[in-house]
Amino acid sequence: MSNFIPEQPKVSQDVPYYDDVLGSDGWQGQTTGKSIETLKSEIVTAVSRMGGLVSGFMKGSFQTGKIKREGYRVIYSIQAPNGNMIPGQIDIAALPCRWNNRGQASFDKRQQQSLRMALFMLAASIRGLWFLQQLSPGYAGLMPFMLVEGTNKTISQFWSESPVMSNLLPPPESDFIDGQYEVKK
Repeated sequence: MSNFIPEQPKVSQDVPYYDDVLGSDGWQGQTTGKSIETLKSEIVTAVSRMGGLVSGFMKGSFQTGKIKREGYRVIYSIQAPNGNMIPGQIDIAALPCRWNNRGQASFDKRQQQSLRMALFMLAASIRGLWFLQQLSPGYAGLMPFMLVEGTNKTISQFWSESPVMSNLLPPPESDFIDGQYEVKK
């Protein structure tokens, strides 16, 4: 498996440390005993249930400011109505860990657990997308992760970086009422 270094966001995100996240805040998988291989298998199954075919996992690292975060790129494709396979990718990064006085072995163990937590949460998220697909007719949960033709960017990345696309979003001070946006005054 070859490594990758994904394109970095234009603005660094404020990402919490693994040591600070709590289950009561919605974080899951901090204590999972599942292996990396088991979690990858769960992701393959969840993507398959959504109509996708996972072709591989590439391990890589993300750099957020001075913090390096290990992660994976999940490479998959879905079949279009015309029979062509459309590629997609999901990049995930484990939460960073703080160094403490317990030493390198403790740090490495927490980093490995953070990586398993990221895979655990990805599998849970994709399973959640399946439920949305059942509830919302026409919903295509894997679509935001598909690649824009001629680029190596996902539809989500392209959307978030395009000033034209951001104009399509509702005004910040609005409510959705009866199928229309109503601007607050």
